Amino acid sequence: MSQGRMPAIVLVRHGETDWNRLGLLQGRADIPMNERGRAQARELVGALADDQIDLIYSSPLSRARELAELIAEERGLEVEIAPELVELSYGLWQGMGLDACARCNPGLEWRFRHDPWRVRFPGGETLADLRERVRGFLDRIRIEHRGESLLISGHGHLNRVFMIEALNWSEGEFWRIEQENGSYTRLEPEGEGWILH
Repeated sequence: MSQGRMPAIVLVRHGETDWNRLGLLQGRADIPMNERGRAQARELVGALADDQIDLIYSSPLSRARELAELIAEERGLEVEIAPELVELSYGLWQGMGLDACARCNPGLEWRFRHDPWRVRFPGGETLADLRERVRGFLDRIRIEHRGESLLISGHGHLNRVFMIEALNWSEGEFWRIEQENGSYTRLEPEGEGWILH
């Protein structure tokens, strides 16, 4: 492992999409930001103007990638696409609201609200599957980017799991973590991990 401090991380969530506005589960569906989302993205570019950013990683989905590209363009950087950062797969629930999911799978929808780590979406993933992807990504940047400042452009559930894994929080924190569309969270290095800033 190379020397130096752990990488600093700015974790951003893409701006609003039409499906966000309607309360629909997007998952792997490649839904772009809407006009409000693009305005949020432009505001975020300004909010981060004074932050040191050496490298930008993004989910492959266009709503996250477009935000990453806006930030990269201001800095003369390239965006590196990381497949591990794609959003949780909701399988057959994708494109539905939770009320509709409750009618289709009432017990499963209740468990998702109350014990989300024990739910596998029909035809999709579990949060534990997502956590494994995030863990692999974090292991990689621990080795490859010590001493650097990274921006990571992701998604709602992805970013929740990212914070739980990076900050060593309990799984019970999942629903307590809030990150609105077009917002960011800073994770500062501490020892061989991170703290929330």
